[in-house]
Amino acid sequence: MPGYGNQGPRKPSLPAAQRVLLALEEKDLEYEFVLVDLRSGEQKKEPFISINPFGQVPGFEDGDLKLFESRAITEYISHAYADKGTPLIDQDPKKQAIIGVWLEVEAHRFDAAGQKLNFELLIKAFKGLTTDEAAVEQLQGDLGKVLDVYEARLSKSKYLAGDEYTLADLHHLPLINNLFKTKVKALFDQRPHVSAWCANLLARPAWQKRVKGIMKLHGHPVSPPVRRVAVCLEEKGLPYEFVFVDLSTGQQKKHPFISLNPFGQVPAFEDGDLKLFESRAVNQYIAHAYADKGTPLICQNPKKMAIVSLWTEVEAQKYDPPAAKLTWELSIKPLLGMSTDDAVVEEQEVQLAKVLDVYEARLAQSKYLGGDSFSLADLHHLPTMNYLMGTRVKAVFDARPHVSSWYADISARPAWQKVVAMKNNQ
Repeated sequence: MPGYGNQGPRKPSLPAAQRVLLALEEKDLEYEFVLVDLRSGEQKKEPFISINPFGQVPGFEDGDLKLFESRAITEYISHAYADKGTPLIDQDPKKQAIIGVWLEVEAHRFDAAGQKLNFELLIKAFKGLTTDEAAVEQLQGDLGKVLDVYEARLSKSKYLAGDEYTLADLHHLPLINNLFKTKVKALFDQRPHVSAWCANLLARPAWQKRVKGIMKLHGHPVSPPVRRVAVCLEEKGLPYEFVFVDLSTGQQKKHPFISLNPFGQVPAFEDGDLKLFESRAVNQYIAHAYADKGTPLICQNPKKMAIVSLWTEVEAQKYDPPAAKLTWELSIKPLLGMSTDDAVVEEQEVQLAKVLDVYEARLAQSKYLGGDSFSLADLHHLPTMNYLMGTRVKAVFDARPHVSSWYADISARPAWQKVVAMKNNQ
């Protein structure tokens, strides 16, 4: 049975798609996940629009049955596969009626405030939009009132509908997981029975399987090192969750992020229990661990790989020092309202030109830096080059025809265009 959703690249995961995936995991059912690229508007086009005429994820197919609306899908799964995995409904009419009450409470009371807080505190932050603090304050008050009712209920029963975990609990999990990444977590922590209930839900094996099975890229979409990892993941066609780190508030210098990167810089990366930082090290891992996926970015032949490695070192040690300083002076500083240091720019332009002279000679002999195929050696240049092409430094590249053609080639790659779309907030 195919399930369609946004799991993977780009923005914070959508609770609706996660809700269906979690139900499938609890039922231990085999399914195919079909990625829908929201940034390109794929959800508004055929064939997806024939599954969900509202052009929103998720969509769901089971044989000739096509469904949309996450709660309708999970109810179907729970009834149609009642004998599989975790029981999520009850055959007793009275007990099922209690489940039905709390399903309605989740959909119309908890979700109403929770989704808006998710948008204000996570989605807006990811898109670089300004959070409406007045709206957040009001919504926190609304959610607090709902959680007061939950606290009273959970002081009498382990789960919302009784002593057993059901759909009434499951439907909350994706949004709780998202809100726990924000200051709203305090609302849950202040209510001991609600807090214990959340801990119970988040520890469930089906949810842990969902969480641990997703690679996570922590960072800010304007950061060149973050974009370096993002384009590698895109080239590999790997699903991942982008976890927004708010650099303006110094979030990268605080827990929990500092436990991922002790230098307090983005990016950080998680793949199961593996935690990495340093963008080039992350990309080396991705390229080797997922060598059979997507675009080959390394070579199995030792001699060819040595050439790729040589040029990845050149990028890191020769190209990046002047390119990163120029990016800071000409692209990042203006974004922050800071003054550009023209003396630094002039000095670094000279240094960059010397490096590009070497590149021009190399690219006169091969299509890409590492040989005839696109590799990590080329990919690692993309983030800073993209910024610099929007500045006066573009002339330094354009003055070298082979370098200019090389950049035009690699910057037109679909994977890079997806990363650019991420930065531009779709």
